[in-house]
Amino acid sequence: MKRRLLISLISIAMLAPLYSQEKKPATENKEVKKAEPEKKEEKKQEQKDKSYTVYQEIIIEDFETTPYTDKNIFFNSTGYQDAKLSIRDTNPAPDGHSKKYLGVKVKARVGDTFIIKPVKEILIDRYCKSISVWVYGKNYAGELSMLLMDADQRTYKLRVGALNFLGWRKLEVAIPRNVIQLDQFLNQKKFLKILQFQYTAANREALARWQYFYIDNISALVRDKYDDKQSDEW
Repeated sequence: MKRRLLISLISIAMLAPLYSQEKKPATENKEVKKAEPEKKEEKKQEQKDKSYTVYQEIIIEDFETTPYTDKNIFFNSTGYQDAKLSIRDTNPAPDGHSKKYLGVKVKARVGDTFIIKPVKEILIDRYCKSISVWVYGKNYAGELSMLLMDADQRTYKLRVGALNFLGWRKLEVAIPRNVIQLDQFLNQKKFLKILQFQYTAANREALARWQYFYIDNISALVRDKYDDKQSDEW
């Protein structure tokens, strides 16, 4: 009897490690199953992050095919004032896509104003957060601004910036909240429209002198407007 009991105890001692080893894969499987939901949560978070990135930058004037001439710049005709426009291609803005840009030169004294009107309408039919303009400054103390018309045909003068720097610089203009952009009725499309650019000279000398600057890609940071998916035909 004692011998049988001893043999049983030895058998149990030998089988115990084997039993514990057989159970380990089940634990590992549980860990794998636990990891799968975590990966799904990460994917959901990535999709959620992407959904917030709704704005995209679009080019609204690139000067590649638009034929600007001296007829597109306006100023008060005096004995000393003069202005010229020219499409150039020797040193475009460093954005990787531009080949041509607009050259502007004006003969002015402090306070003189020059207006550049687009050859074609510059329209923005999506909700716009900001407008950017590549400008090459020549260290003149003039200031560039734009005249913008909103969806209710009200106009706003927005300051682009002073041109007292040398080289290409991307200047950004935030669209004020009081600028009406959303359509009053969802099925009626409305636009923002850039009516003109304005340069005001601020040179320190009393005598008129030639001043130069250059404009390249005009872009807008936009997102889609709310879309009316409910049909009224019933």
